[in-house]
Amino acid sequence: MDIHKIRKLLPDDSAGESLFVSTRDRDGKNRYHWNVVLERGLSPDYGLFMPATLPRFTDEALSNLANLTYPEIAWLIMRNFLPQNELPDNILAEICEGAYSETHIPLEYAIDDNSLVIARLDRGPSCSFKDFAARFLARLMSHYLSLNKRHATIIVATSGDTGTAIQTAFYGLPHTSVLVLYPADRVSEVQEKQMLSIKDNVRAIPVAGNFDDCQRLAKSLLSNDSVRERFNLTSANSISVWRLLPQSVYYFYIWAELNRKYPDQAIIFSVPSGNLGNLTAGLIAKRMGLPVKMFIAGTNANNIFANIVGKGTSSGSLSNKNTLANSMDISIPSNLERILFLYGETPENIPDILSGTRSITPSVAERLRQDVFSEDIITNEDIEAHIVRFWRRNNIVLEPHGVIGVAASFRYRQYFSGDRSVIAVLETASPSKFPDFQKTYPDIPIQQCASLKKLVGIDLEKIRPQKVAAEPDAIVRELETFIRQEARK
Repeated sequence: MDIHKIRKLLPDDSAGESLFVSTRDRDGKNRYHWNVVLERGLSPDYGLFMPATLPRFTDEALSNLANLTYPEIAWLIMRNFLPQNELPDNILAEICEGAYSETHIPLEYAIDDNSLVIARLDRGPSCSFKDFAARFLARLMSHYLSLNKRHATIIVATSGDTGTAIQTAFYGLPHTSVLVLYPADRVSEVQEKQMLSIKDNVRAIPVAGNFDDCQRLAKSLLSNDSVRERFNLTSANSISVWRLLPQSVYYFYIWAELNRKYPDQAIIFSVPSGNLGNLTAGLIAKRMGLPVKMFIAGTNANNIFANIVGKGTSSGSLSNKNTLANSMDISIPSNLERILFLYGETPENIPDILSGTRSITPSVAERLRQDVFSEDIITNEDIEAHIVRFWRRNNIVLEPHGVIGVAASFRYRQYFSGDRSVIAVLETASPSKFPDFQKTYPDIPIQQCASLKKLVGIDLEKIRPQKVAAEPDAIVRELETFIRQEARK
């Protein structure tokens, strides 16, 4: 990696002290250093951390992205948020190259659906887009803990894919332990096998509840000072801004690839949206100067965000529905708070907006609509129909989450029929993680993700632990047992 060459592309306002603020603190009265944010995960005032300032890349720098590899673009973006005097250039380069040396994002071009491109983010170790951020975060945290001779326990709530991505990224890394909370009976069989098959310093437990319960438990323990300090607890969910920021990198990378092929066309990203971390990372990339014309946010029947964008309120959309796109079965997306903060919502209003008792401020809603078009796909039948249709017309196989991005793109084309922008749909998981769909439609050829082959023959009933109550004390007991077993090794 030619650091000298890449450094010339950094913005003039690249990070100095790399300070962060809470979404509950609009004026930034309290500022936090990067390593405090890394360790805590959640702000002391129960808000989420965000960069105090965002750098902005010049057009010249953006035009040079096509000449860089993925690890080099990752270095260029992440350098802005990490102080050089504490994380030297060569160390950041090692982290980026270690995380992304084998990164591959195939772009598949639709045949019949004009100017629609599928960006496959499903070719990583866990066959999920979560690999991109998890691998950077794991190496950053392991380096920091090693430098300071400390150990951390990472607690993660997952609706399906995050758990395995975090487990895979942290597996075997020194100074770390990972406990994943997943909703029992609400993840696919393959996803559950993935999580339960990874051992050593990582563990997954089924929680008797839905994803919102798992997320509530993780936030509750992270905000409990005594528990957090006792286990040196932190997060690797998109609760952690260090899980979020690396996701901005693939927006720059994909944009550069498409801009090279379509230099005279505007580019739109269509993002399957559940917990909204993926979309938030894209919006941050836009604020950093990436010339994205629009973001399309596709949701399933859990459509709080579509209602926020369209109607200005979450009222009537807070129930958690079970769908084929299970990783998006989330009633209150945690990153909605970051999006509201990013677009200028008053921090005091945010909790009431999330609970459905207050509408978003009209001026904030208008600014959000300028950047985001959101549509919901209501039924499982809609999801299945779009998968079959897209395969038959384009010979491209999608899974329930990615196809929601496609379906939302079709809705966008209907509303704005004259817009000929290129739409890049982010495919977020491998179709092979959803074998039940293949049983229904055996004629659709699903390419097996390499890391899933080892799961064949595993009896899930034999490896599945008992469900754990969705109560903080129950999770603390699991943490005690886990850490005690780790100490014996």
